[in-house]
Amino acid sequence: MPPTIPEETKIKRIVNQVLKYAAQKVEYADILYERVLKIEMQKLPDRLIQKPFNAKARVQLRLLADGKKTEIKVGTLDLLSLKEAVDNGVKLLKVSPAPPRPVQLAPIPNPEKVHYGTAAPRTFPAAGIFSAIITGVEKIAREVERKYPGVELKPEYWFFSQREEKVVADTEGVFKTQVMPRTFLQLLTRVKGPDGKLTQTRARLGNPLPYTSVVARGKNGLTLSRTAVRHIREWMEKTVELQNAITLSPEEIKSLTHFVLHYTTLGVFVHEALGHNFEADIVKAGSSGIIDQNGVPRGMVAAENVHIMDGPLPGIFDEGFGTEFIDDEGVEVQTKMLAENGQAKGMILNRETAAYFGLTPNGGAFSELGDPRIPRMSNTYVMPAAKSNWFRSLDELIKDIPRGIILQGTAGGAVSKDGMSSSVLIGYLIENGRVTRTVKPANFSAKTLYALRYVDGFAGPVSISDVGFCGKGQTKYVGDGGPVWTRIKNNEYMGLSVQG
Repeated sequence: MPPTIPEETKIKRIVNQVLKYAAQKVEYADILYERVLKIEMQKLPDRLIQKPFNAKARVQLRLLADGKKTEIKVGTLDLLSLKEAVDNGVKLLKVSPAPPRPVQLAPIPNPEKVHYGTAAPRTFPAAGIFSAIITGVEKIAREVERKYPGVELKPEYWFFSQREEKVVADTEGVFKTQVMPRTFLQLLTRVKGPDGKLTQTRARLGNPLPYTSVVARGKNGLTLSRTAVRHIREWMEKTVELQNAITLSPEEIKSLTHFVLHYTTLGVFVHEALGHNFEADIVKAGSSGIIDQNGVPRGMVAAENVHIMDGPLPGIFDEGFGTEFIDDEGVEVQTKMLAENGQAKGMILNRETAAYFGLTPNGGAFSELGDPRIPRMSNTYVMPAAKSNWFRSLDELIKDIPRGIILQGTAGGAVSKDGMSSSVLIGYLIENGRVTRTVKPANFSAKTLYALRYVDGFAGPVSISDVGFCGKGQTKYVGDGGPVWTRIKNNEYMGLSVQG
């Protein structure tokens, strides 16, 4: 059984009173109530910041009347404050101009189901968690220094774990709740070599799981989990590897036959280059390069062996930093086929855009603590469309590549009208089917509608464990990914520049 939120009866009583009051004044109203309990820690070069408890809550009230809509953020779930917000919203509706087309909301599928989510802690042993992370990270750093004599590691990190609660209710009788945990760890490793050379990487862990995914209970108390230890050690050692990394000239880059993207590089590529073009409000505004303003897909966006998807992995709700069971309108989050066999197909919808395009909402509406609920990506990823070129291992994938490069990790991406760019953390040169030398950090760029048309192979299982924070006027947790490795033929629509 999914967990219930504390004081659900009291919350439901307040919400129903407000909605009953609103129903006397408008045609439709709904409420989103969100509450987050959080612990957080940051280790910076000059100080350690620890926040053993933080709680935030907001309400978003939406009113519809005469084809118009207003949305109001309220700071507390208080009956008088919410009734006042209803009155203010009614005044705004009266003075607002009528939109070119009346605002409508598509019905919520499965309105009867109430509770969603997974077990999330109500309290956090913050002191023990923080101590385990501090001790564990420093221990791994010292072990890596002993393994590579002469190097000095200076790790910084950012950790938070939280319990998320939300309630969605409306004047048509819908009442839905969700409880979710979410945990995040970011590691920034700086390495100083024997000759004073500096290298750095940034690595992230994040998932819709409790803090026990990062900190586990051992014989002597809390300690870093095996997953966290493995991830931290791997990226600390990669930062040391960069001490001896090579650069590539433009001529050498031009001679590459293939790029092999780790899911941590592919994910941000798909998110930035393609994902936003499938968000239905961007389509409606005429700003999508993939789907026209009438909702008609414009054709191929990837190779025929590529599906592009958004949402949880089918049937899996414990992977993907952006995973949720219901969106902020109470619609169950679907795994969405955005492009099938390379052909643009679907959109990420909220109830308003679903009604506008005559479609069924698919769980794509999200807000940030009281902000409007707009179409947003959750986990965006590549799924191979066939098994014919999907290999088990990286060795099988690269054995016929005469000269290529593996790209892994990202320090962030940027999107423009024509494409995207991403800072890649580390590369590996492929020569005659073998990984040979480490390559310095690079900047990877691609044209939105063309680069993925040259995908010709995959290796490893699909993972959506890449972690991100997407900004669209409001911040949302997202996951990205694809097969562990994706091979793309070098082409005129992709660019790479390696640090000198």
